[in-house]
Amino acid sequence: MKQITCQETKTISERIVFAADLNDKQTLFGGKTLSLLDENAGLASFKVVHGKIATAGYDHVNFWHPITTEKHIKIESIVTGISGRQIEVFTKIISQDLKDDTSEIAFTSFCTLVALRSNKSLEMPKLVPETKEEQYLCAGFAKRLIERRENFQKKDDFLSHLSLD
Repeated sequence: MKQITCQETKTISERIVFAADLNDKQTLFGGKTLSLLDENAGLASFKVVHGKIATAGYDHVNFWHPITTEKHIKIESIVTGISGRQIEVFTKIISQDLKDDTSEIAFTSFCTLVALRSNKSLEMPKLVPETKEEQYLCAGFAKRLIERRENFQKKDDFLSHLSLD
């Protein structure tokens, strides 16, 4: 079986936060944050599956510290688990103050992406964590996978209680 390290999936992007990216509280709009997450996580998953993927869900989404135009951000994503066609990607956003250069973790999330069945001869590699951070994040994958499966099994019941009006 082919192997891939978490480091080989690492995807980093950096950007300046502009006034147009802010909400009415003058912090980075949550929808913009999720868009950045989805893009970066998708790129990390492409390093595992060289084919079409789709985002299946986000969980453990945490906005830890507000991001303003007085900060720039670094978005880091790594694959933290692979099961069947599912790829779990952890993303953290680190904000750095433009004036005093201090940094903090501003946002974290796990994103589940699915390799589409249309991919021909799909072979998923074994994931190998190396650093302490990677080992910690990957160690929780099995538990998160069980939680996701349990939630998916409850999907029909949940949706049956929602109105279409």
